[in-house]
Amino acid sequence: MSIARDRADTGHGTWYRIATPVPMPGPGEVLVRVLAAGFGHWDVLERDGRLGAAALSTGPVIGGSEGAGSVVEVGPGVHRVREGDRVCAIAPPGHRRNGFHAQFALVSADLVWPVPVRLPLHQAAALPVDGGLALHAIDRALDLGRGQSLLISGASGGIGHMALQFARHRGARVLAVASGADGVDLAERLGADMAIDGRRHDVTAALRIFAPGGLDAALLTADAPSITGAALRALRPGGRIAWPQGVLPPADRSDVAALAFGAREGMAQVRAACRAIARGPFEVHVGARFPLQRIDDAAHALAAHHLGRIVLEVL
Repeated sequence: MSIARDRADTGHGTWYRIATPVPMPGPGEVLVRVLAAGFGHWDVLERDGRLGAAALSTGPVIGGSEGAGSVVEVGPGVHRVREGDRVCAIAPPGHRRNGFHAQFALVSADLVWPVPVRLPLHQAAALPVDGGLALHAIDRALDLGRGQSLLISGASGGIGHMALQFARHRGARVLAVASGADGVDLAERLGADMAIDGRRHDVTAALRIFAPGGLDAALLTADAPSITGAALRALRPGGRIAWPQGVLPPADRSDVAALAFGAREGMAQVRAACRAIARGPFEVHVGARFPLQRIDDAAHALAAHHLGRIVLEVL
C-alpha cells in the first residue's frame, strides 16, 4: 500500500495498491516477510503528509512503522538475526522506504527483535511502538517499585494496557482508568487492582479509596483534563507523573517530578520489553484485525472506540 498526497491540498492523503520489486537488503539491513503490521495514529499522519516520508517525497512511499514476520535475508554485517527467525521490527518514518504495509519490509538490523516464543505474531506486530513506550514509562520515567501506587489514564489503549501489565510484573498497585465497560473488563482481566470507567465514574473518589495516603505515580496516555487534574492533585509530594509526546501535559506542580517521553526512548526499550514478555504472562491486546487491503476500514476503526491495538494482516 503506497501513499498518495491529495493534489487539492486538503490535508488528507490516500492509500493505493502498487506492485514493486522485492527490496534487497544492504549492509546492516534485514528483509522481513511481513505477516502482520501494527496500525496506529502515526500511520494516518504519515498518509496525510504530516509525518516522515510522505511529507518529504514525491515518489511512492510504502508506509507502516511496525510489524512482525519472518526473516527472509540479511545484509552484510548482520549477525543478530538470521533467515527464518520470527521477528518484530520498527521502520521509523523517514525518507522513501519500504515499510510494513507490504508483503516485504526492509529495516535496519538495529530495529529488529526476536519475538517472544509465547507471543502470537499478530500481537507481536503491535508490540514495538507502544510496548517500548510502555516499558520506558514504567521502568525509566516513573521508576516504579514493588508496592507503589500508580494511576494509568487510557489504561485500555495501546500504551496503557501494556504499561498496566509491566507495572504489575514489578509488583506495583494499579488504578486503571479505562474507556467503557469493555475497557474496564480488559483492565481487570490484565491485573488492575482497581478499574473504573473514566467517562462515568468519579476518579477523585476512586483515588481516595485506592491511595488514601497519596499516589506515588501517574501515567497519562490519553487526553482527559479532568482525569489528569485529579491524578495531579492526588500525587504525594515527591511523586512522579509522565506522558508520551502527543498527550497534553499536566499543569506544573513544584513538588512532583514530571517527564515527557517519545519515540526515541521507546525504541531503546523494545528489546527489554521482549525479554520481559518472554518471562511471564503477557497479552498485546488486538481489538480488531483487518486485511491490508481494508486499510481504510482500519483507519475508521482507529477513530472510533476500540480497545488495545488494531492490526493489519498481510496475505
